[in-house]
Amino acid sequence: MRKFSGFTLIEILITIIVIGIAAAALLNVFGSMIRGSADPIIQQQATTIAEAYMEEVMLKAFDDPALPETGSDEGEGTDRSIYNDVQDYNSLATTEVRRQDNTAIGALSAFAVTVTVGGAMLNGTVPAMRININVTHAAISGVTLTAYRTDY
Repeated sequence: MRKFSGFTLIEILITIIVIGIAAAALLNVFGSMIRGSADPIIQQQATTIAEAYMEEVMLKAFDDPALPETGSDEGEGTDRSIYNDVQDYNSLATTEVRRQDNTAIGALSAFAVTVTVGGAMLNGTVPAMRININVTHAAISGVTLTAYRTDY
C-alpha cells in the first residue's frame, strides 16, 4: 500500500473556514480603527481653534477704554474687529470658525465656537473675568477652555 502525502478535502475546507472567520474578525477591528482615526485630528483642530480665540480675547483690555463697563455684553455686534475689551466677547456664538475680521474660514466650517464672559472674584478680593470658549464638531464631544482675565 502506497502512502500519499497531502491534504484531504475536509482538511482544506476546515482550514478555509477558520481563515475566513479570522479574516472577518480582523477586518471588523481594522474597520472600527479607521472610522475613529480622524477623531484625534479633529480634537486637535478644535483645541487649536479654542486656543486662538482665547488668545484673541486675552489680548483685549479688561475694561472698555472709552466707556465705563456695565458688567454685561457691550452689544458691539458680531464684527470682532471693533471689539476693544474682554466683555465684548460675551455671548459670541458662531456656527463656523471666523477670522477676527468676520470672514469665514471655509476649511473649518464644520466647527462651531461659543464664547461666554462673566464676572468673577479670585481669592475673594481680585476682580476678574471668567472666559469660557467652547468649540464643537459633530465627530467629537467638544473642547472647552476656561481662563481668568484680571485688570493688570
